Amino acid sequence: MIGVLAATSNVRASQEPRVIVETVRSMPLVSRLELSGTVTPRRLSQLSAEVPGSVAAVHHDAGAEVSAGEVLVELDPKLEEIARQQTIAQIADAEAQLADAHRRLGIAEDLAKRSHGPQNAVDTIKTEIAVRRATVEQLNAQRLASEERLVRHQIKAPFAGAIARKMTEVGQWVVPGTAVAELVELNGLRIDLPVPQQHFTALKEGVDISVAFDALPKTTFPARIDAIVPVSDPNARTFTLRVVPMNPEIAIGPGMSARATISLRTGTEGLVVSRDALLRQPDGRITAWVVEDNGDGHRVRERRVEIGLSFDGLTEIRSGLKLGDRVVVRGNEALTEGQSVELAS
Repeated sequence: MIGVLAATSNVRASQEPRVIVETVRSMPLVSRLELSGTVTPRRLSQLSAEVPGSVAAVHHDAGAEVSAGEVLVELDPKLEEIARQQTIAQIADAEAQLADAHRRLGIAEDLAKRSHGPQNAVDTIKTEIAVRRATVEQLNAQRLASEERLVRHQIKAPFAGAIARKMTEVGQWVVPGTAVAELVELNGLRIDLPVPQQHFTALKEGVDISVAFDALPKTTFPARIDAIVPVSDPNARTFTLRVVPMNPEIAIGPGMSARATISLRTGTEGLVVSRDALLRQPDGRITAWVVEDNGDGHRVRERRVEIGLSFDGLTEIRSGLKLGDRVVVRGNEALTEGQSVELAS
């Protein structure tokens, strides 16, 4: 049995290894720009009270999703309602006094026409009517202001989103400007990326962008440029690039970390091969196996190469190979110099 296994092993050793090759080709070179950034919302608002008052109700806790116009916090309206009722009573009294002045004016004008009363009495009552009419208008304005303040005792969501932070509790006294909640819009999330300023002119609409998130490992998503903020950070020498995923349904949230890969055209062409054609040696050399034809078949020769840019599974070859060379991309792990090989069809 041992002799049979040895014979089988010798037959296999004598066979030429089958390899897959590809041709070194020339194509436009692409530079890969790797960036790290943060998912940010289009809108983030700290909602605050517009009138003073005691918090009567807090309807949502942090994390709750709310609709636009939904009431989030209510202030106790009792004092304002009392003030409104007082104003309404004052309006009723002022309107009654205005009506009485109109009645007296009619009497005074009738007497003056029959020479039974002085004309200055008519003029005095007309002046009184003007004053009382202005009082009614002023009180109506106070009523409208009171009603508007009552409306503002309810703090509503200005847009649909999620409560990022609850910043008040029932019983707390708030004054105008006091933040009561932080609301974050969940639709239209984008990724803010700090970009070194030397790449500013290279970033244009239509460049290939892919994004990945630590919360969604091993998955990348295509994205597009949403905005380029041309204001540079003078300390870091960077500007902000905002990109949005093509798929708006990705399960991401504000504050998540993100990584983006941007493919930038260099404007030049170069020789490229598949990354699988390259072998990194223990001494640091990078080599490739080139297939040469001879009269009785194909043999491989090892070439030391110098590489450049890498993109889309390809690597730029700056030296060591020439256009049209055939390099081994599969089966190149155990080849030896001058070894005969069989090309896989």
